[in-house]
Amino acid sequence: MARTCNLYCVYCHNPPTGEKRDILKTAAALKKRGVKAVSLEGGGEPTAGGDFFDWIKALKAAGVRRFMLSTNAVALADAAFCRKAVREIEYFTVNFPSHREDVYAKITRSVKFRMALKGLLNLKALGAEEKIRFFHIISAGNYRLLPEFAVWAARNFPRAAFVNFTFVRNKGRALKAARIVPRYTQAAPFIKLALAALKVNGRKAVVQNIPLCVLKDFEGFSFEFQRWRRGDKVLEDGIDPKAPCAACARCTLKDACCGARPDYLKVHGAAEMKASRKDPLAITPERF
Repeated sequence: MARTCNLYCVYCHNPPTGEKRDILKTAAALKKRGVKAVSLEGGGEPTAGGDFFDWIKALKAAGVRRFMLSTNAVALADAAFCRKAVREIEYFTVNFPSHREDVYAKITRSVKFRMALKGLLNLKALGAEEKIRFFHIISAGNYRLLPEFAVWAARNFPRAAFVNFTFVRNKGRALKAARIVPRYTQAAPFIKLALAALKVNGRKAVVQNIPLCVLKDFEGFSFEFQRWRRGDKVLEDGIDPKAPCAACARCTLKDACCGARPDYLKVHGAAEMKASRKDPLAITPERF
C-alpha cells in the first residue's frame, strides 16, 4: 500500500516507486480470497501517503479484521494519529536503526530521530508497548552498537514483543552503497552479544538473513531455523533462493538455514561460509 516515504534510508532494499494502488480494487481482491489478516507494508512508509486510515476503512469493509503495520514510527509522533492507529493495529513492526541520534541520522539521512522516538513513546504511553516489534537492520553503520541497542531496548521498552535483528540486503538503494554491508565475521560477535543481552534481560529476540554457521552456538535465535522447526518453508515468499556454495552443500544444517545469500556473495564472496556437522534437531530454539 505504501508509495512514498518520509525517510531516505541508505540501506533500503525496497524503495518507494510512487505508484499508487487502487484501494477499492485491492480490498475487493482480498475479500474474494477471504483474507482476514494483513500486513501493511512494502515500497515505502504506509503512514506517509495521507490515506492510511482510508485503507484501514476499506479493508475492514472487505472483511479484514487483523492488521500489522510496518512503520518507522515518525507519523506516530502525532498523538492523535497514534491513538487512532492503536485502536486499529494489532502489532507495530518498527524499523528503528539506532538509539543514537547521530547514527540514526546517517543511516536514514534525516533529522527525524526525535519524531520516531516520540512515536515509540506515544505507543508506550497509550498502553501499546506490548504491540511493538523492533525491526533493527544490521549494517556497517550500526553493527558495533548492537549490544548497546539491545540494552537500551530492554531498559526502555521492557514489554515490547521482541527485537528482530535483520542483516542488511545488498538490494535496492543499498546497491549504490555496498560499503554498508559488513562482513558476517565482523558483525557476528556483536550480534551474539546483543542476543545474549536481550536473553539475560528476559526479552525475546530473533536474527534473520544470516547463515547458521555464522551464528555458531547462537543458532537457536535464527528466524529461518525457527521456521524450519515449525515445518514452514525456511525462506519467506519473495526472498531470493539460496546461492550455490560448496561449504553449504556439505553442511548438516543446510535444510534449516537461509544459506549463503546471493546479494551478500556479490559483495564479499563465500570464503566465510563453513560447513557444520551439527544435528539441527540438537539445537534448542530460543524464545520468539
